[in-house]
Amino acid sequence: MFDICGSTLMFIALTMCAASVYQMMRGVIVVITAVMAIAFLGRKQFSHHWASLFTIVLGVFIVGFVSIMASHKEADLSVAGQTSVLGILMLLGAQCFTGGQFVSEEKLFDGRSLDPLYVVGLEGFWGCMIFAILLPIFQKIECDGPLCHGGRLEDSSAAI
Repeated sequence: MFDICGSTLMFIALTMCAASVYQMMRGVIVVITAVMAIAFLGRKQFSHHWASLFTIVLGVFIVGFVSIMASHKEADLSVAGQTSVLGILMLLGAQCFTGGQFVSEEKLFDGRSLDPLYVVGLEGFWGCMIFAILLPIFQKIECDGPLCHGGRLEDSSAAI
């Protein structure tokens, strides 16, 4: 569920941000995972870790701030090239879900010897099972907007 929520929010955020900003903003996952590891796993960060985390936060802040300011100043930019505050906030929320996935997996699998392909296969299996339930529901939800397909939230026949 962490992966589904994180991926969904990231892809919606990608529609609201330039691709370059999206890629740069994804770097904040390191900071979010480190903070969650401290809070939930009891990890200790040393001074060189904190310096690195501060540098990442500074870089991500600069990229997001400059992108938002540039999109407000340039009136002739296409909608795809503009970055919105909502897009960046959704991307940061998505990174929280992804960080939660990393930390929960480490907590659950710590001390266990598991085949990585088996674990990835199970993750894919459960993802398919969850979407087998969600997809018919999404096809019944009516909407109009840039994320809708043929008046519905999801349209499998159009995708095929």
